Amino acid sequence: MKGTAELQRPVPLYMQVASQLRAQIASGELAEGERIPSQRQMMQHWRISMQTASKVIGALKTEGLAVPSVGRDTIVAAGAAARIAATAAGTAHAAAEPAEESGHDVKAAAAMIAAPADVAEMLGIPAGRRALRRQETRLKDGTPVSIAVTWLPPAITAEAPRLADSKPLAAGVLAYIDEATGHRVARVIEERAATPADAETAQTLGVPPGSPVLETKARYFGATDQLIAYSDTTVTAGTWRTLTYTVAGNL
Repeated sequence: MKGTAELQRPVPLYMQVASQLRAQIASGELAEGERIPSQRQMMQHWRISMQTASKVIGALKTEGLAVPSVGRDTIVAAGAAARIAATAAGTAHAAAEPAEESGHDVKAAAAMIAAPADVAEMLGIPAGRRALRRQETRLKDGTPVSIAVTWLPPAITAEAPRLADSKPLAAGVLAYIDEATGHRVARVIEERAATPADAETAQTLGVPPGSPVLETKARYFGATDQLIAYSDTTVTAGTWRTLTYTVAGNL
């Protein structure tokens, strides 16, 4: 096993372990096709739980850095080191925050509330501790078409006071964070799924409960792998969003 066994809070443990393994892949210590430490090895080396070790492997798979192999092994994916280098250099990236479409109005609300357990873990705070939650509702011709709920880590909140204002941010949350704190998004992990709207979401969007909506959960990380923000965006069926990607290297 390589990498320091000492982990520090408040950064979630799985993120710290994943960061160490990512660095080993980038440096070539873990080469393409080489086996990534098993969950049990991670538990012994970093003194973490099996659930945390499982999240480490899941994160590396989500980023395309690890793939399953024969049996139960997980190995370093082909091109993983190059992918990390391209991301670090900023040569392969997507817009961190979609540009605001014309004709859309935005209503914002911000409050310090108790963070749910899953959100608290991502923010690196104890479950139930209060954290800043921003909700932005986008309207087209007066009709709500999307809701974006963003949770901010305490360190970011302290440096960017306008996040706590219940007012729209002209350039967007991430652009304001960059301007106010210097923390720029270097890596994004997105998860998307079509889901039925729950009662609260349906009421906000003005659709019947159970209506199909597209939900996107995104984690935004800085250059040193610190979490900058976590957002959960829900859009109504038939609402299109445009993302522009700049891709470098071979696919």
